[in-house]
Amino acid sequence: MVYDYLITLQKQDNKLVDHVSQLMYVFALGLFGFFYYNYPKSGVVYLFFAAGIILCWVYALIKRRKKGKTFFRYGLLIAAAGFLVGPESNIWMAILYAVSGLLERQVKFPKEIGFSSEQISFNSFPSRAVLWSEVKNALIKDGMLTIDFKNNKLYQKEIEGYVTAGIENEFNAFCRRCIAGAKSNP
Repeated sequence: MVYDYLITLQKQDNKLVDHVSQLMYVFALGLFGFFYYNYPKSGVVYLFFAAGIILCWVYALIKRRKKGKTFFRYGLLIAAAGFLVGPESNIWMAILYAVSGLLERQVKFPKEIGFSSEQISFNSFPSRAVLWSEVKNALIKDGMLTIDFKNNKLYQKEIEGYVTAGIENEFNAFCRRCIAGAKSNP
């Protein structure tokens, strides 16, 4: 879909997501160590998966130090493979780690809201779209995006970057036209 306006919201803090991912690393490493200790002959495969997780962890920490942002998904996917193919395989843990690894990128993706003449689209997970007929008012003022819904819910977030007064007025006029058009076309 082509949007008339695409608003990027201010970046959120991903520390909680990073901490949970690293906690999952620790849990997988502890479990793989336990399996190797109790089943040294058949559990040697867990050493390779543990080494892969540790290498991914070190790489992610170095990357975060250089760039400030990193993903821990590769280590989570290696842990998922370890839970799946190891001698003490656990399909549920493999699914949990695989889903966590795949969703991490989506959770850390910058939040954007697309405004078209038909709807407002949020790129959150899961993505959702709101028709203009559900909106009472939408505007940008002082770097804040505010969407007032007819069900008395209010959505208010800070916008990334500076918005000039001209763009702010243009966007607000666009929203007023879309809301008025939705009222005339029930």
